[in-house]
Amino acid sequence: MHSVFSLQRALRVGTRVCAALVLALAGQGAGAAGGTGAYPLDWGRAGETLQYRSCGCADRCWVAEVKHQRSRKTLATLRCDCERLFARVGTSGPEVERSPTCSAIDDGVNKPRAIREALEQMLGR
Repeated sequence: MHSVFSLQRALRVGTRVCAALVLALAGQGAGAAGGTGAYPLDWGRAGETLQYRSCGCADRCWVAEVKHQRSRKTLATLRCDCERLFARVGTSGPEVERSPTCSAIDDGVNKPRAIREALEQMLGR
């Protein structure tokens, strides 16, 4: 009789552990597929921020935006869709393909610096 209760208790504990593992792994997969939250890159201009976020493709899909700090107005956007590089100045300007590949930025020694320099060039700085 004692072994039956022990077996039932062990099965309940095992079920809870399996459920916890499934939930934990599902959360990791969602993060990997969906990219990361935005975080700041070095910009060095008072009153402006440079935010970067990954959207997947092993960090080959990403968006970098320069924003006015107080108004949150987007001044420029540079993004890679896993293959091509796109740019936009302002919020109402057209998005244009800047390059058929993102390799000049993605494969460089210092990706954050390459992003910053491209955005500075776009903004004429």
